[in-house]
Amino acid sequence: MDLMRARVTLRERPLLDVFDLAVRFCTLNAGAYARLSLAVVLPAAAASLAVAHFGGWWLGWATAVVLSSFATAPFVALASRLVFADAVGTGEAILMALRALPRITGIRLLQLLALLASTVMLWLPWLWIGSVLLFVIEVVILEQASVGATFGRAQRIANAQFGTAAGAMLITLLAPLGAAMLADVAGREILQSVLEIKPPLSMFREGGSWLALAGWWSALPLLATARFFVYLEIRTRSEGWDIQTRFAAIA
Repeated sequence: MDLMRARVTLRERPLLDVFDLAVRFCTLNAGAYARLSLAVVLPAAAASLAVAHFGGWWLGWATAVVLSSFATAPFVALASRLVFADAVGTGEAILMALRALPRITGIRLLQLLALLASTVMLWLPWLWIGSVLLFVIEVVILEQASVGATFGRAQRIANAQFGTAAGAMLITLLAPLGAAMLADVAGREILQSVLEIKPPLSMFREGGSWLALAGWWSALPLLATARFFVYLEIRTRSEGWDIQTRFAAIA
């Protein structure tokens, strides 16, 4: 990464400011995100909806969770290229993610084993494990690390600002659930009261709805970008990127 070509200011930011930056960045590059969402999010959402239709909502949500764990990779690739390049194609972002797919698959399987192991202690170890492994996608995509090296590198990055990493982990974990519930409640109200269209049954009654699923998937590009900016924020603090860019500008 060429720090001098960064299109965002590399400086220390509070966690909420990082998420605000992600919102503004996605808005500024809405066209690129829309094209990638059509190529990645739309098919994944359709697949999870089809599974829910034929296998029930529990299986549909499980499919959404699994697909989401992989679908963030192209958006991390897109955000990283947009920060340090002027123009990025949708195909380039997808290709970067596909090249890393075998390593991401191995990492996700190991994370699943760690998650299952944490159930022995009532999920409490996941508060730590989830935080230190928050940036595995960023490490794989941006640093081209192997599966073994990824865990160590992600842990060192998170431990440099553990509070920030833990806060980002909780937000990115809970935000999709909040987006799903908001989309279900607000969407049914709009369909029924404004458009006078019969809405689907509430997700709290049926276990899910296409509105809730749409809310879940619509949050994914923003959350992937926000997590990438948290990664940049931690590396900026721990490696002094802001100081490097200032001295380079003076020179």
